[in-house]
Amino acid sequence: MKIVALFGRRDCGKSETLGIYLRRLVRERSGLVGEDIWKDIRECISLGNRVVDICPPGDTEAIVLENIAFFEAHPFDVAYCATRSWGKGCKALERYAARVGADLVWIKKPYNDNLDRQEQSAANELLAKDLIDRFL
Repeated sequence: MKIVALFGRRDCGKSETLGIYLRRLVRERSGLVGEDIWKDIRECISLGNRVVDICPPGDTEAIVLENIAFFEAHPFDVAYCATRSWGKGCKALERYAARVGADLVWIKKPYNDNLDRQEQSAANELLAKDLIDRFL
């Protein structure tokens, strides 16, 4: 089991990266195409012999705890979630990963203030491709 925690500042595109671009890639690889993709919906997707949990909402402690509850209800091989850079939500995720024996990988979500909205979305899409290539 592996949990990939995408962390970073508020409003840097963590949920967009996971909820739109990563979800679309996982769905395409699993044959689920043509359905609407909602940025902040938690989802469990079967991908061949692997189960992928995607929890784009995040960062506050309360939301991270809801993501953990989703993980518990939907056993996974790889799980993706958004968190802040520090705080109670991060500590809760660390405790959960230790309790279930999951590898917890922290990935910083870069954000460049010099990019316009379209360029930032393109950067988020590239990060999603990297996340799927590295962990699936």
